[in-house]
Amino acid sequence: MRFILDSISLICRLGLALVFLYASWDKVWDPAAFAQSVAQYDVLPLWAVNSLSAFLAWLELWLGLFLLLGILTRAAALWACLLMALFTGLMIYAGLTGAGYDCGCFPGQAEGHAAGFEAALRDAVLLASALWVLVRPGRWLRLERLFGSRGPGGLSFEDGFPPRLK
Repeated sequence: MRFILDSISLICRLGLALVFLYASWDKVWDPAAFAQSVAQYDVLPLWAVNSLSAFLAWLELWLGLFLLLGILTRAAALWACLLMALFTGLMIYAGLTGAGYDCGCFPGQAEGHAAGFEAALRDAVLLASALWVLVRPGRWLRLERLFGSRGPGGLSFEDGFPPRLK
């Protein structure tokens, strides 16, 4: 049974990592196009669009790297949960308002990805994967297992939540 659960954890973690790395690539190297996509939602003041879009692009890149390498896995999964909850909410908002624009999820693609309920469903599946990794990060292919994940005072998030003193 543990083999199956660790297999699911690995698939979810690596799948999330690849999605975040793929989504962030164009956003990091072409921040103006991503800022334009963010501005289309019209939920932020214009002065915050550039800085927030740059922050989101780099956050997605770092989350993808952390999840891929298995570094700070639970922290990365928590951030992934927060981002996916935000993105799911934005896609539902776009579906309710009938927005017909590109969601900005994977910029630089000719066909685009329409914002709406289909994108919300995709993001909800990614949110479920992130929640799985948050609750059960698994044991396989994680660098933090090689170097240890003990925090100050011997606290460990490795064996369960809440942490146990060792």
